[in-house]
Amino acid sequence: MLKTQKNLRKPFFHFLLLSVIFFTGKLNAQNPEEFNKIYTKTYLDTSQKDFNKALKIADSLFTISETPRFKAKSLMLSASLLQQSGEIKRAVNYALQAEQILKDGDDYAWKAKISGFLATQYRHLKLSDQSKKYIDETIESVAKIEDQKIVNQTMGFVMQEKAYYENEMRNYNKSISFIGESQKFFDLSGQNNPFLTANNEQLFGLNYYSLKDYDKALTYYHSALKKLDQMPDNFLKGLVLNGLAKIYIAKEDKKKAKEYLKKAENIAEGSEFLSVKNEIYKTSQDYYALTKNIDQFKHAKLKQDSIVEKIEDKSSKFVNESYSILKKKNDDINKETQTKSLMIIIFSVLIISGLIYFIIYRRRQKKNFNKIRQILADLELGKKNKSLIVQIENNNLIADKIEDNNYNAQVDIQNQPLMTSATENKILSKLEKFEETTIFTRNSMSLPYLASYCNTNTKYLSYIVNTHKKKDFKNYINELRVIYIIDKLKSDPQYQKYKISTLAEEAGFSSQSKFAAAFRKVTTVSPSQFLEHIKLQKLN
Repeated sequence: MLKTQKNLRKPFFHFLLLSVIFFTGKLNAQNPEEFNKIYTKTYLDTSQKDFNKALKIADSLFTISETPRFKAKSLMLSASLLQQSGEIKRAVNYALQAEQILKDGDDYAWKAKISGFLATQYRHLKLSDQSKKYIDETIESVAKIEDQKIVNQTMGFVMQEKAYYENEMRNYNKSISFIGESQKFFDLSGQNNPFLTANNEQLFGLNYYSLKDYDKALTYYHSALKKLDQMPDNFLKGLVLNGLAKIYIAKEDKKKAKEYLKKAENIAEGSEFLSVKNEIYKTSQDYYALTKNIDQFKHAKLKQDSIVEKIEDKSSKFVNESYSILKKKNDDINKETQTKSLMIIIFSVLIISGLIYFIIYRRRQKKNFNKIRQILADLELGKKNKSLIVQIENNNLIADKIEDNNYNAQVDIQNQPLMTSATENKILSKLEKFEETTIFTRNSMSLPYLASYCNTNTKYLSYIVNTHKKKDFKNYINELRVIYIIDKLKSDPQYQKYKISTLAEEAGFSSQSKFAAAFRKVTTVSPSQFLEHIKLQKLN
């Protein structure tokens, strides 16, 4: 349910564009108060009602600006607006122009804001070298700022950015810690911008929602909403309303979920902020899945797919064009150096390969759904776990029945049996009872432990598993665990709300990656694909 605010993380430098309103200092030959009023209204109000008009106002501000700082601010307003609409290339170009205007000056506060904005954009585009370059420049600029209030305020945004990063990495408690640090710096700076405080509260709510502490999340979301209700509707309010809707969906409170979701959808429809639209349309799907409204679910899915396509298209174009330009410069500066050109070619090949893989993946995904339906059909027939395993094998759902390449060398069925038939049957009987328990979900499960359970030794047990189960001990246990989780997902709706990491832990796997690998080996599809199919089937 949560991916998703992965593309939604608000770069802290966007909010720095607003914060400067409260620390303008001396601005020559222009009325800073009037300029800032227009700036704020354009960013928070006009852009939500008429995006094109907001862009025109930003361009007009640049035209009438009389100082480098005002010119840079105007350009960064345009950059921030364009970033919201997914126009990454144009946003970065505006920021680069602003950087050039202030290049030879000593306005280190705005130099930090601009380099920070660029660092964030390049990070989202996975261009780590460019991002690091601008992060270093940001740190250098902050060190030269003399006004301690501005230093504290800037550090508040640095902590906020770290909080967003940790949230993306699913380090929710660490993210919460950084938000607290961020608010301390804001308090020291004396800033009283409710928009910035509401953003911190929104981020608190997001983290506590991810930790399933819904009561705390509601407290922070409602506090943020109270502040934002005093302003025109904007993208941050859309995120807060969306967060409230997600909590009530998790609580299965359909009435309240609908109330907040509708408000969020209204903001999404009137906004050009693609990431906000994407997040809200995902929540819409969760709500319609809860209410089993398949038509509205499909409609929301189509809208969300369209937004994702726009985001990916614009980002891909920017990356491709950026590297094309880089190639040309490298050729002009140092034609004899072929290493750089080779790296560019490799990158292009990787992009093309990725696109081809994506197309093949989508086609394969459709085929996988048919396989998933077969698994679910077996469960509907009420088959026991051990019988289900046989069914899966018969339907070719196991990619590799025997992983151990040394199996044939270890077990030679033509040789004299290791044990009597009575002993063999006794061990098999014990294994049948073992498969009817959930002991195999224990993380400490081992061959010696199971041998002790079956009143035998590891050599005999290994022989029985290899001979009768047609797999080694590790794959035997993993398969039991996967089938156990599949049965839970089908029979207990609560399990469908769990994260993949939680399901992995429930099944007894030591990590999410090992669970995913075992799940794919047994079913040939990933856990997330299986969950997606379960959710769609729930609507029918």
